[in-house]
Amino acid sequence: MIRFIKADYPLYLEFKPTLERLYIEAFTKGISAQHITIDEADSYLNELFKKGYGVFGFSDNQLIAALISIPLHLDSECPENIQQKYNKEESEYIAEVLVDNNFRGMGLGKKLMQDFENHLSKQIKQVLLRVWDKNEAAVALYKKSGFEVCGHITQEKRKPNSNEKFVMHKNYMVKTY
Repeated sequence: MIRFIKADYPLYLEFKPTLERLYIEAFTKGISAQHITIDEADSYLNELFKKGYGVFGFSDNQLIAALISIPLHLDSECPENIQQKYNKEESEYIAEVLVDNNFRGMGLGKKLMQDFENHLSKQIKQVLLRVWDKNEAAVALYKKSGFEVCGHITQEKRKPNSNEKFVMHKNYMVKTY
């Protein structure tokens, strides 16, 4: 049985190595593979948990899934026109949704989203996220969960082995409550 727990900074610290592994595995393999060092992952995840919180999914006390959220105004890459459209006290940003490769296809992304919504403050009126437009499974999940495209950005990344630069087109999506 999978159980979900709201994750604060101390819980993050307890499971930090496993979360770093989930993050690295999610973004350094496949067609969207990017160059990410363990130090970069450590710094990024640490900052997210200092500013926000998460929902962790466990199977037999093993961390297998995570959703991490921060206030929208702390998303440094969010375009100004999107930032201005949503009240900062009423907007949350899902920075990451991670599922262990061995547990994909089991509906954990959907369950993470549902548990996250159960923990949302009553003052939150919109939740935003950013997703690579070619990640069809994630885009479909978010659309089924009620998210709609509200903007776009282009990010320059580096391939993991060659360090060659490439461009990712990402959609910002929003769900209103």
